[in-house]
Amino acid sequence: TVLRALGKLLISIGCGVLLFVAWTLWGTGIYTAREQDQLETMFAQAPDLQPVRTGGGGEGGGHVGPPSDYRPEPGDPVFKLQIPRIDVERVVVEGVDTEQLRRGPGHYPTCRSGFELCLDEYEDSPWPGEKVRVVVSGHRTTYGAPFWDLDKLEAGDEVNVEAKWGRFVYEVSETDVVDDADLTVVTPVPQAELVLTTCNPRFSAAERLIVYAQLKEMETT
Repeated sequence: TVLRALGKLLISIGCGVLLFVAWTLWGTGIYTAREQDQLETMFAQAPDLQPVRTGGGGEGGGHVGPPSDYRPEPGDPVFKLQIPRIDVERVVVEGVDTEQLRRGPGHYPTCRSGFELCLDEYEDSPWPGEKVRVVVSGHRTTYGAPFWDLDKLEAGDEVNVEAKWGRFVYEVSETDVVDDADLTVVTPVPQAELVLTTCNPRFSAAERLIVYAQLKEMETT
């Protein structure tokens, strides 16, 4: 009877572990899918923003960003991200704290109320279209795993951004893998660059996979 009871206990524990794994890998995706539906509606209903020129030169007439008073709250939809090569289309939210990344990929914000993780070396928020590095982080294994296949991106692949002040096409230039403690990626760089980051390898947070993409085309609203 002792062995029988022990066997039942082990079976119960095993079932519990399997249910936990199933929720972690798939159940969290259901939550994120619902959040993304809500974010899609919110983004579609948000008004267009007057693009503001931010300097630079060249054929495109410089770079553009949103108005200087654009300060979205944690978890607000800020722009849409599309990566054709790996079939990704997500609404990006403001912030990269745990709660925000459960809703979708997160845009690294400047340090202000409501954000634990932030860009403390940036004076102003970096936005797509501007001549500055913009960083977006996302899950690789849970909560919809938007960056599951991020390692498949190669130089020349396109990353499309739809914001309320314009549409922007970035082109992947290189990829890198760094230690999780390496914070180089969140330091300011004076070029129109979009950086995508996620955990590496899958199911581990020991490293960070980083994809760099340079602004190639833009169309303002």
